[in-house]
Amino acid sequence: MGVLGIDCGKFGALAYHTPEQTTFWPMPLKDGEIDLIELHKITFMLPLEVIVIEEQTSFASDGRFGVFTMGLNYGRLLAWAESRCSQLCRVRPQVWQKSFGIALKHEKGISQTERKKATKQAALDALVGINPLLAEQTFGPRGGNRDGIVDAILIAMWGQNELRKSYWPTRSGIGSFPDVVLATTPKGSKGRQGSKRSGGKRR
Repeated sequence: MGVLGIDCGKFGALAYHTPEQTTFWPMPLKDGEIDLIELHKITFMLPLEVIVIEEQTSFASDGRFGVFTMGLNYGRLLAWAESRCSQLCRVRPQVWQKSFGIALKHEKGISQTERKKATKQAALDALVGINPLLAEQTFGPRGGNRDGIVDAILIAMWGQNELRKSYWPTRSGIGSFPDVVLATTPKGSKGRQGSKRSGGKRR
């Protein structure tokens, strides 16, 4: 089963991961917004059974307009994903990062910029440890690391690993995410995956 991982950041990306191969694309944008038409063209032939999207968080440095654009793009992606897959999972950055040993401890004297840079490097190091050849392909033409692609790949791998660890068939033939993933849905939300008891059946 393939899993589509999505990093919704400013320089986000998509990655489709199966046990056999991984394919990735930069996030298609048009005038600073997600280009849903191009996104559909990219993913049209993919059997999108599971999509994992990283939950968005804003920072004080983003500014009001930046936060608005971020929320708009995130909402567009969620709506698109809801219509394209059998299962949709929203995962906090800290959850998938921890599984790869990326989560960094808060240390005094380290700026937000320095922390972001360290996190990006830790994510790249994690991917190099898993698949060095794939990690090489994430570098741009000028040699810079495209961290959005790295994150999208790791998010997709995280989703694949979670399904492999706690997979059980549902009536639709699609596996359900374990309870740890369900715990990432906001309070008051019933989520999209269903539960073990119900067999993950969607309404």
